[in-house]
Amino acid sequence: MKIAIVAPYCSLPGEPNFNRFWYLAVLLAQSHDVLLLTSNFKHLNKSFRRPEMAEESSQGRLKVKLLKESGYTKNVSLARVQSHHVLVKDFEQWLQNCRPGEWDVVYSAYPLIATNILLGKHKARLGYKLIVDVQDVWPEAFSSVIPALKKIPHNLLPFASRANAAYAYADGLVAVSQSYLDRAKEANPGAPGEVVYIGADYDKLGSAQPKPFSGDKTRFFYLGTLSYSYDMETVCKGIQRLAEAGENVELHIMGGGPDLEKLKQYESEAVKFYGYIPYAEMMSVAKGCDIAVNPIHSYAMQSVTNKLSDYMALEKPILNSQVSSEIDEILTLLPHANYRSGDVESFTAAARQILQHKNDPVNSEEIVRRFKRDIAYQKIVRLVEQLGSRQ
Repeated sequence: MKIAIVAPYCSLPGEPNFNRFWYLAVLLAQSHDVLLLTSNFKHLNKSFRRPEMAEESSQGRLKVKLLKESGYTKNVSLARVQSHHVLVKDFEQWLQNCRPGEWDVVYSAYPLIATNILLGKHKARLGYKLIVDVQDVWPEAFSSVIPALKKIPHNLLPFASRANAAYAYADGLVAVSQSYLDRAKEANPGAPGEVVYIGADYDKLGSAQPKPFSGDKTRFFYLGTLSYSYDMETVCKGIQRLAEAGENVELHIMGGGPDLEKLKQYESEAVKFYGYIPYAEMMSVAKGCDIAVNPIHSYAMQSVTNKLSDYMALEKPILNSQVSSEIDEILTLLPHANYRSGDVESFTAAARQILQHKNDPVNSEEIVRRFKRDIAYQKIVRLVEQLGSRQ
């Protein structure tokens, strides 16, 4: 079977941060010919890849193609819109050069909306089955930047009709959460669908040794982006308040983003910043800590994120502000406590609560079933092979 994977923001070997599409490409290439199309621009650190990286990353039956992008320095900017436009035009040129029957299945990340609409329009001519993997819901995710948008019905938001068109073209749907799959199925109820969490690489996790810390402290930790959706200011203030009240606590923050400099004002003996560090080092620090923090604003549209997948695989207690019935159900698998985002008193109360329950039972078997990638991703492989065999 010949499979193309379209993932503009995919991490390649040697780059930090996990992306499910590289893992899936390697998994599918064990039995099929796979072409991974991604950008020549790295969204995470706003830098360009060397052209040689396409060939250097290719291995066996897996080939890599870099699509051209113009780049940008700010996530919310006209330059980013222009950069996406350049990528979409280059992708459209690639599609126009494809021959009928060249691909059995195209597996595409959503967003971008435009690449999925193009794939839908070329599907009949080229004869492939299209699977759309919903990583985030656009335009709903704009509420992370403009919270008032969450009060507007999603089908009335700008670009909603284009989002519906992209979902409707799919022959199969995959999503990183049930809520995202439900949104896509509103526009395409007849398509077979699977919920597959981003999950964690248990091999890499297992090889990371816990970082040894001195002193008898309870260490909270956060890993990931420091930006719009994540209420890290409340966490920093809460940890400081606990420390000032005599609680023996620390907060370890791993990651970066546009809010990093603003948050640095809280750096102290109790609040420590690491910046971006390699995944193995991140897991080492996390293993040495005691309690994970999932500080998502109540108005944000995030679902089951990368960080939550890692937290679950680590089987650490979780202090959570994310408002979601799906997240509530997942968190029943291990010790947790909820607090209101933006409310420091609520945070400190929840922190004291989790300290009393951090040794409660963990449902390890169910966590492994849902979050261990080599198990969970077999659902994606089966869907790809089932649709591809119907050509």
